[in-house]
Amino acid sequence: MRDRLASKDCFMRLPSLPRFPSKSLWPWLLAGLAIVAAFILYETHSLTYAGAMNGLTRDARVTAQLRVAVLQSELDKQRSAPVILADDSDVVSALQRPDPERFRRISQKLERLQHETRSAVIYIIDASGTTVAASNWALPTSFVGSAYGFRPYFREALTKGTSEQFALGTVSRRPGLYLAHSIVEEGKTLGVVVVKMEFDAIEATWADSAEPTFVTGPNDEILLTSHPEQRFHKVPTLTRDQFLTTLPAPAKGWQLHLVGSRRPAERLASGATLTAVLGLGLILTLLAWQWRRRRQIAERAVREAEYRERLEHDVAARTEALSVTNARLSDEIHERHQAEQRLNSLQADLVQANKLASLGQITAGVAHEINQPVATIRVLADNTLRMIERKSPAKAIGDNLGTIARMCERIGHITGELRTFSRKATGETEPISLKETIDSSILLNKSRLHENRVKLLRDRIDPALRVMAGRVRLEQVLVNLLQNAFEALEATPDPVVRITVAEDADWVVVCVADNGPGLPPQVREALFTPFVTTKPKGLGLGLVIAHDILRDFGGELSAESDDSGTTFTLKLRKVVP
Repeated sequence: MRDRLASKDCFMRLPSLPRFPSKSLWPWLLAGLAIVAAFILYETHSLTYAGAMNGLTRDARVTAQLRVAVLQSELDKQRSAPVILADDSDVVSALQRPDPERFRRISQKLERLQHETRSAVIYIIDASGTTVAASNWALPTSFVGSAYGFRPYFREALTKGTSEQFALGTVSRRPGLYLAHSIVEEGKTLGVVVVKMEFDAIEATWADSAEPTFVTGPNDEILLTSHPEQRFHKVPTLTRDQFLTTLPAPAKGWQLHLVGSRRPAERLASGATLTAVLGLGLILTLLAWQWRRRRQIAERAVREAEYRERLEHDVAARTEALSVTNARLSDEIHERHQAEQRLNSLQADLVQANKLASLGQITAGVAHEINQPVATIRVLADNTLRMIERKSPAKAIGDNLGTIARMCERIGHITGELRTFSRKATGETEPISLKETIDSSILLNKSRLHENRVKLLRDRIDPALRVMAGRVRLEQVLVNLLQNAFEALEATPDPVVRITVAEDADWVVVCVADNGPGLPPQVREALFTPFVTTKPKGLGLGLVIAHDILRDFGGELSAESDDSGTTFTLKLRKVVP
């Protein structure tokens, strides 16, 4: 009776259902959401693009300033040469008292100075406009004897003292900046010193850059450029994706222009907009999911209320049904316990199957290891029989029999390790000798070691060092890791496997490293996931089982891999005496 009253009280306290917008409001709600989303996307694109363009403009200005500084440094170095030569006593003396031998010595001096300053050419013109000395005096294109009185830089230097002119050479046909300075002695102009400066190195540096760079003169013609075909042309028209940064250059009327690209800013803005689209899509998806969930909850509440109303007059039958259900659940719990036991058994069988699969690969090598002492025993036995027939000394016969006994002991040791390895593990952990376990794992892989010509390096291990593990299962892990290392080194010219052991107060760390090509990135990311393998016939379960075994020991298994090789690290609990 109390159960029936409690059921009625429950029906009276049914939760109120959530209210949802009516169908007539949905178009307005969706339109408002679309407007808000469009505004967010527009502002995201605009703000990101503006910020990126500010950064690009700032970087372009810094780059342009650096290039102006380099140009300024080079021009200052070249401008000093004509000033110094104009005051040179040898030059003044030669112009006052013209003599071919003096001019030849001056030409040699100019040649040395030209090499030191890396200018294109240095030459001296007398007051009549004739070149009397030049750094290229020994070349077929020598300026000596040529008349340059018609050149504007010569006439301007005579009248103003200095002149700078960018022009093509009349002989070399190469563009350059002519720096001229008058030679004056006691108020009389004796001639002009000219240094031609070419910008090939600077232009080559600009050509290696992604940003086109050029310098314009007073007439807005391009003088210096990273694209020689633009020289002496007007500034090209920029495309929609380009912007221009302009700074004064260190010459009269010169300006340096750096062409930057807007595409990085556009790509960044597009990426930010796409991220915003994805974010809005995620938010809308979550809102839709939440709305649908609430609607499902409401519908489920209605159905439950209707269901309880149908069962209001049948509480007794419902109680009986619950009893039956409880009994069924008990049966299901029992079946689940049995299924878990079967699963544990299957997992143990899987570990044993993996071990037997490794054992199949080891068997051929063990057979080779046993074959050699068996053959030796056969030879020694035949030799002993002949010695007995010949009545040889007992010592010689005893030596042979002793050797046979040692060979039999060696075979027994090998087969004993193989039998121990093949034994099914109990799943228990206990203190075991780490040195004996590693020695057994190496012995089981010894033939593979020789077959692959692998150089094995190992640390000295204290025989008293013990760890908490299972001897058979830890051997299985080490054998698996050594086999993987040997297979990874099949194509390596000088294969090396290194086993190192380190310990502290609580843990022992064992590392198995090889110098192979490393693991592919996709395998490295899912290394301890089932069925991930690099072997053509592998199942991808060995490392998964090894990982689970180390976890059962209370330790862990990890791996690091790059182009120089792969290292597996086993962390085991140390047994403190």
